[in-house]
Amino acid sequence: MLAKQKIPLRIVFTGAECTGKTTLIEALSQKLGEPYSKEYVREYADQVSRPLEARDLDPIARGQLKGEDEAARTATKFILHDTNLLSSILYAEHYFDVHIPWVDQTFVERDYTRYFFCQPDIPWEADPGQRVSSNERTKLHSLFQGILARYQINPTILRGSIEQRIQTVLTELQDIR
Repeated sequence: MLAKQKIPLRIVFTGAECTGKTTLIEALSQKLGEPYSKEYVREYADQVSRPLEARDLDPIARGQLKGEDEAARTATKFILHDTNLLSSILYAEHYFDVHIPWVDQTFVERDYTRYFFCQPDIPWEADPGQRVSSNERTKLHSLFQGILARYQINPTILRGSIEQRIQTVLTELQDIR
């Protein structure tokens, strides 16, 4: 017998920069009538108005968790997460060659129900201060594949147009409602 899932269920959208996560999350939130948590690093980077440094990793992770928990308060079935601490771990390793033990531990302990991995098959768009380059997106995509494998996360792959991605997600979520 399968154990009953906790409500609300945490649904994570992950992937490299400029793979459609935010656009997808916003559309799904409207369709499902469920809240979402934003990728906090974007807000943080706008607030500090300078290149990010290793000292920023802790407040970024804390802000990510706070946003996730705030979204959970109003959720009924699902909370949609525009990334989670997995991205914090990856970026800390990739850009600063550091690990933050409490972030690693919190990630492992936190219950995320389903992952969707956005593929870089949509046009890359510049976003000053947020995105590096299309070449960096390709490199980060490979790093995301690796970190998902490291944590034995088997995500649903999202490809194609926003409409195709929405349909894939809605079909997958029907199985866990």
